[in-house]
Amino acid sequence: MEISSVPVVTALHEIKSISGKFQRQMYDRLLEQPPPGLAVDEIIAHFQAMPPRYWERVTEEGLLWGLNVIHKFLQNVSTPSAIAPVLDWKQYPERGFTKVMLCTWDRLGLLSKVASAFSAVRVNILSAEAYTRADNIILDVFRVCDENGQAVANPDRFQQTLFLLEGSLSEPPRFASIWANSRHKIEKRKAPAVLDISFDNRTLKEHTILFIETNDRLGLLSDILEALTLCNLNVAQAIIETDQTLARDSFYLTGSDHKKIEDESALKKIETSVALAIRG
Repeated sequence: MEISSVPVVTALHEIKSISGKFQRQMYDRLLEQPPPGLAVDEIIAHFQAMPPRYWERVTEEGLLWGLNVIHKFLQNVSTPSAIAPVLDWKQYPERGFTKVMLCTWDRLGLLSKVASAFSAVRVNILSAEAYTRADNIILDVFRVCDENGQAVANPDRFQQTLFLLEGSLSEPPRFASIWANSRHKIEKRKAPAVLDISFDNRTLKEHTILFIETNDRLGLLSDILEALTLCNLNVAQAIIETDQTLARDSFYLTGSDHKKIEDESALKKIETSVALAIRG
């Protein structure tokens, strides 16, 4: 896999991607006083390489957290082909979820593999945001809960998730990861009583929104994301909402050319693939 490098620059006006009051203020502050353990070039690279959508959403807490997670990842990898994903988490028990941050090299189908690993350890994904830096580093942010709808309190679940993810990303993949991540596929399932799939190409300029409403079950998100991967789609964001037993999910998509999917035959193919994955 070829990894493009991000050139380091030293003056604010040279980084054309910086826009907005928050981004500019944080850039100046962090360069003036870098967080402990972080080099100035790491900060510059992050501000230069993260996509605009990231800066529209990130908070100061999330920015500092992401910088440290990426720093840890880069310390762990010895070559661009090394896997060494980093998984870090923060609990928000009063809000009923745990926030998880993942950093590794980008690759097609990564989000599907992460969802499978979470599903294998009975962790439910409430939302997912996927950001890819210009140097091919991904920073994914998840809100997750346990099977009781509470923040995941046991750190062993995340250690198990990391173990399964590392195994599924290995070449060849480890058998233990393949078995655990696909175990839900052999469980008996009922045909969904509700299945509604639709697309929105009007609301957003850069993404096609896929809406899915269906009966929730173990491994549902993993199966949907696997189908989207097989259609060569990029998932920039996923919002997962479950009301009792009904899942209402939204996926922000682009094609392999990183553009919206507007061809009717392509949309029909996606709809058919997703429906087959849900029905099993």
